[in-house]
Amino acid sequence: MGESNSDEMLAVVAGGGNLPLRIIEKLDSLRRKFIVISIAGFGPPGFRKFEMGAIGKMLDCIKESNATQLVFCGDVKRPSFFSLKLDAIGKKWLTSLGIRSFLGDDALLKGIKKLLEREGIKVIGTQSILSTLLTPPGILTSGRKPNDLDLRDIARGVFVLNTLSKADVGQAVIVQEGVVLGIEAIEGTAELIARCKPLKLRERGGVLIKTSKMNQERSVDLPAIGKMTVSSVAACGLNGIALGTNDSQIIDYEETIAAANSSKIFVIGF
Repeated sequence: MGESNSDEMLAVVAGGGNLPLRIIEKLDSLRRKFIVISIAGFGPPGFRKFEMGAIGKMLDCIKESNATQLVFCGDVKRPSFFSLKLDAIGKKWLTSLGIRSFLGDDALLKGIKKLLEREGIKVIGTQSILSTLLTPPGILTSGRKPNDLDLRDIARGVFVLNTLSKADVGQAVIVQEGVVLGIEAIEGTAELIARCKPLKLRERGGVLIKTSKMNQERSVDLPAIGKMTVSSVAACGLNGIALGTNDSQIIDYEETIAAANSSKIFVIGF
């Protein structure tokens, strides 16, 4: 886990969702020096936007601000490299990344981290800024609790994710009565849940399981849930959500757990 030094300028590379806004709010409260690089089509409004292929422009902005640390936060759907309009630096990076460009997200992000470190930029994790993001152990909700079948589904899901992680695939899976209804790929968790709803064995039941892959680069990418995830899980009729303790994040913790209680679904850190 990277550490955030309050004396150093920090670059926030912001994608979609609430996490970038929470990071920015926290940095403001800490009076931390930072700049925001908002990814076009994903990042929050009100900040300078950069196309994903404009690697050189992003690096210039980071260096001109004298930023020596960088944090990635928020959702960005991975595009095809063939569709990206890479600038000269982007093409150079693609050559340096080599086969990593065509492997899973973790391999790619580890490669990007190494390239940034060569430029003198240290990549830190979101959890070093917002320590409350990390999922604690135990049953986190006060209403519904996982029953024996839910616990077996969680165990099945963990086994599946650990097995797939060797191939750098999947951070989430939905299991009902031991049957794997779906595995998260490039579509993201929300679409995974929507895709699995018509596949359910019964209207009510099943668990969403999310955790990091084995040997995942924790400073760059950790699976996360928030209030929207809870809403999607409830709409799908799942019984609950299981998250890897300290290997996942809960955005807006109190609001998310309150939403789960209201929706009568459980959230557990395993």
